[in-house]
Amino acid sequence: MKPDFPRWDLITPSFARSELDRLLVESERAVAAVEADDSADYEKFVWALDDATRELWQTWGYVMHLLGVMNSQEWRDVQEDYQGKMVEFTLRVSQSEPIYARAKAVRAAMGDGADKIRLRIVDKMIESAELAGVGLTGERRERFNEIQAELAKLGADFSNAVIDATAAFKYEKDGKTYTIDDAAYMETMRECPDREVREKLLRARSTRAPENVARIREELALRRESAALLGFGSYADLSVASKCAPSVAAVFKMIDELDAATVAPAAAEERELAELPEAPADGVMPWDVKFLSERLREAKYSYSEDELKRHFELEDVLDGLFRMTKFLFGVDVVEVTGGDKPSTWHPDVRFFTVRDGGEDVAHFYFDPYVRLGQKRGGAWMNEFRNRNDRLGATPLSLMVLNIKAPDADGKTYMPMREVETLFHEFGHNLQCLLTRVGEEDAAGINLVEWDAVEVASQFMENWCLDNRTGIALPEDLKAKVKAARNFRAATDCRRQLAFAKTDLLLHGADEVPDPNELKKTVFAHFGTPIVPEDLFLCGFTHIFAGAYSAGYYSYKWSEVMSADCYGAFEEAGLDDDDAVRRVGRAYRDTILAKGGGENALAVFRSFRGRDPEIAALLRQQGLLPEGSAE
Repeated sequence: MKPDFPRWDLITPSFARSELDRLLVESERAVAAVEADDSADYEKFVWALDDATRELWQTWGYVMHLLGVMNSQEWRDVQEDYQGKMVEFTLRVSQSEPIYARAKAVRAAMGDGADKIRLRIVDKMIESAELAGVGLTGERRERFNEIQAELAKLGADFSNAVIDATAAFKYEKDGKTYTIDDAAYMETMRECPDREVREKLLRARSTRAPENVARIREELALRRESAALLGFGSYADLSVASKCAPSVAAVFKMIDELDAATVAPAAAEERELAELPEAPADGVMPWDVKFLSERLREAKYSYSEDELKRHFELEDVLDGLFRMTKFLFGVDVVEVTGGDKPSTWHPDVRFFTVRDGGEDVAHFYFDPYVRLGQKRGGAWMNEFRNRNDRLGATPLSLMVLNIKAPDADGKTYMPMREVETLFHEFGHNLQCLLTRVGEEDAAGINLVEWDAVEVASQFMENWCLDNRTGIALPEDLKAKVKAARNFRAATDCRRQLAFAKTDLLLHGADEVPDPNELKKTVFAHFGTPIVPEDLFLCGFTHIFAGAYSAGYYSYKWSEVMSADCYGAFEEAGLDDDDAVRRVGRAYRDTILAKGGGENALAVFRSFRGRDPEIAALLRQQGLLPEGSAE
């Protein structure tokens, strides 16, 4: 069966409107038919409900995707006109009492001896309905639904404000124009010797989209209210209820452990910066940190980022990534070009097929370059279609970066951090592409607990300097880079802890706190430098326009597991090709293959044979105290 791919050349705002109008009506009719049926058969219930809503969700997914990569007023108008209708339909299905009752009946009829993946799907359907307010009635349900619609609009407006503010800023000096988009800003802060330029850019980026201050307060209040309606003490409690972490207290315990392990080494790292000959006489300011860090790294390890990135041309890095994937997991990644390439949303977008034993098993798009004003910042992976054995559907996903466009010679040279980001996003992608779960509701990253969703992505970062990639990096330079792998690791860890703790405290307070004052207190504790007028939260799209609200801790929670996964390869012997292949296949057969088909901790245990331990993370980052045992 030849797979079908979206016709991006036909998906225009007007086409999306007509499709959404049609599908909202058809899906409502199909859902009503599911509600009218009283069969307790899994396939007649779960599959029928999937079929009733699949095309609508896919079409809305295309709209949201295009808003993120080809942002325009026309697409914003579509989102604004239809988001309320989509939220209303989502709540109508998730709060359907007949569907909830039927899910419970199906679960009872299945018994505990049924297929474990199907049991998990139904159990999660029940849990999802309860967390979506199926038990609410009357005014309480009405208010809960109002909140969800308001939050959806606030999140969209928040994201658009950040896109607009980033595109609007330009600073010219000595004939050069500086911007604050992801790719240009990071390089300027690291390499530009002009302190005035760095200060100007840092102040601009850290105070962008001030109109989001009001949105932040409103979102926090609405989330707190929605959690209370569902009977939770805080939105943080509600968020953790569906994740791996057993409680908010357990998350704070992890943060506290990492806080204690990093405070002394981070202080030593800061002293090193202050003692540099290049350090300003008036003290190290926030706009000096990245620049001085780069100078210190050059001095300690005798290489520069500019020297290093000349070896990381995008094509070479992609080839190395796919070569490493073949070695670890036994699959080929092949680019599709010419007349065989499906349509894309932009000429820069590339298309790849994954082959296992000569069979095409999955496909993905790759959108690598910054498009200022059109594309939101950051890097991400998402799926357009999950594996579905019943329909013969193969996975279809996308991978997005924000790296610089090719130079005059058609080359794109990537800083080390962007190389790691590419490997990271492909790790996410692999969990979608290599799933062996045939039920679409649990295939790929579907049903993977959110605080475990970063395990596969962070794991892949470990391999970007492996000799088996074939990336032509001189051995002496590679040795220096590996030696510098934990450079300022404690400081970087504390920065992530500051984000995670701020997020949890904002969403866990009894009353909505002053977001900016709370952030200042937490950032000061972790030594994260900011300017007095900092409005970092106004650009924190992860938690105010994304899926990480009261869940940003997921990066560190997942990192404990991903480090422990890599520890299995270290124990087997990283220089032993046969051992690495053997462990790689075991990793594929568990972490990548099972995905959301089992609880994430159970999947981890099936790979490691035990629960995750924090020691591997501390050891790999050089944070274990000297003389301590793992």
